[in-house]
Amino acid sequence: MEVKDYLKDELKRLNRINDLLEKQINQGSIKDNESEQIVCNVKAMCEIANMIYIYICY
Repeated sequence: MEVKDYLKDELKRLNRINDLLEKQINQGSIKDNESEQIVCNVKAMCEIANMIYIYICY
């Protein structure tokens, strides 16, 4: 598996986690740090997307 493929899989995984966290928030069964976790996941997704872009361009 190439690095680019691994990074794409990680993006998908983080997106699924965020979907589950958002569902929990919408159902009212939120914990203290779920919204904070979503923000951290989105930041990580941005970093991964940037790494994929750099990997493709160079």
